[in-house]
Amino acid sequence: MFRLDGQARVFGVTAVENLFITEYLPYADGSQIKVYLSGLYHSGQADGAFGVREMAAELNLEEGQVLSALRYWERRRLVERVSDNPPTYVFHHLGQRMLTGQDGMSGDRAYIEFSEAVYAQFGERRKLRPNDVALAFEWVQELGLTQEVVLMLLNHFADTRGVHFSFKSAQTLAVMMKEEGISTPEQAEQYLGHSKKTHAGARAVLSMFNLRRLPTEPELALYRKWTEQWGFDEQGILAACGQTVTASNPSFSYLNGILERLKNKGAGTAPGQVRKQLAEEGEDAAEVKKVLETLGVFSVSAFSVLPAYLALRERFPAGMILLAAKSVRARNGTFEHLEPKLLSWKEMGLDSESRVLKHLKELKAYEPMMFKVFERLQMDGRPGEPDLLRLKAWLDGGQGEELILEAAEQARGARQKLPYMERVLANWKKDGVDTAAKAKARPETAQRKPRKVAFQQYDQGPVGAEENYPGPDLLKEAREMDGQ
Repeated sequence: MFRLDGQARVFGVTAVENLFITEYLPYADGSQIKVYLSGLYHSGQADGAFGVREMAAELNLEEGQVLSALRYWERRRLVERVSDNPPTYVFHHLGQRMLTGQDGMSGDRAYIEFSEAVYAQFGERRKLRPNDVALAFEWVQELGLTQEVVLMLLNHFADTRGVHFSFKSAQTLAVMMKEEGISTPEQAEQYLGHSKKTHAGARAVLSMFNLRRLPTEPELALYRKWTEQWGFDEQGILAACGQTVTASNPSFSYLNGILERLKNKGAGTAPGQVRKQLAEEGEDAAEVKKVLETLGVFSVSAFSVLPAYLALRERFPAGMILLAAKSVRARNGTFEHLEPKLLSWKEMGLDSESRVLKHLKELKAYEPMMFKVFERLQMDGRPGEPDLLRLKAWLDGGQGEELILEAAEQARGARQKLPYMERVLANWKKDGVDTAAKAKARPETAQRKPRKVAFQQYDQGPVGAEENYPGPDLLKEAREMDGQ
């Protein structure tokens, strides 16, 4: 009994013939080379239990990739499948196969005829690699497409993608043709003719984007969806491309959003209907752009907020929305603040642009005094409509300018200055304090101590001051209001 030292599996040598390196290696891809070398190694170790599943796990490949690679080497006559259950392969000696004329493709007549047809179709336009031809032959064997259909497919790709297209990219369309049941040259001609039209349309879209390249498979899939499922034609699609000029990076995905919006509106997919709908949207988008510019927002596309704007315009006039944008801008508001502002006007009975303008004009008379309040409060910015409404309410309630400015003086150190000031004025009104002199004479004002720390911006008074003052605890309430 003789057997090989187990360490030879790790430290031994697997002979690879020079003929493999010079004649076969240049034309095989990575997975095919990995499978051949692995099979050569395990056949030399007499691993009878080592099969396709084990090889796939060892090489980190799918089982289908291993079987495809083995079929490739079978067609090259380096490997021979001698049993199907279980699958058993014999690795031949390259020198012997060459000397006896059994190398290459001499025994696979169907493959020889197919490869000759493919080589003849490309001629001198492209030097084909054997693994490309082997991949295309799998579409005949594995997908069940006829040789004529596969040749038409290859010619279609050479025509639309250029003669140096990737055979792997063509495989996607081969699978789709199998799923569509394409089995005759007539069916293939109709199918590929439509595919060619799709490719030409997608390239026209790319040209509108100023992109000089071929469309990708996902882009072609989108174009097929627009034309086959949604019913747009090329002219309608190209008309919709006009809206992409506002995008910094126009894309099929961006265009898909525009077409989907048009489809959902049900306005029609004919070129004329698309142009009409786009023109109407363009007018609406111009209104949105004015609103966004008024808000100081320049980085947002008008079309992205168009649905929300149209929902507002169903309830409020466009001019009123624009006035709301001016109002909320004063306090650094955003598009989301428009609706609350419009609703507040509606509650005040301001339901038209003219009434809102009259209201704002009346409030403008209060701006000079509100600027004085801001100065006492040490607040930056411009008074907004809510600020002016506060001031109007104070004045209408009988509180004079000097009293209001004294309240501002006391609220200067608060974190929430205007709410703090409002509470102070409310308490003064409750206690009958109607002049600045009375406000200054109040115990909590007259006995104010210097401020000590940042959050203690209110007058604390002496210990027990609360007991000597029979009225409400103004400072306590103000602190609670200010969150202190």
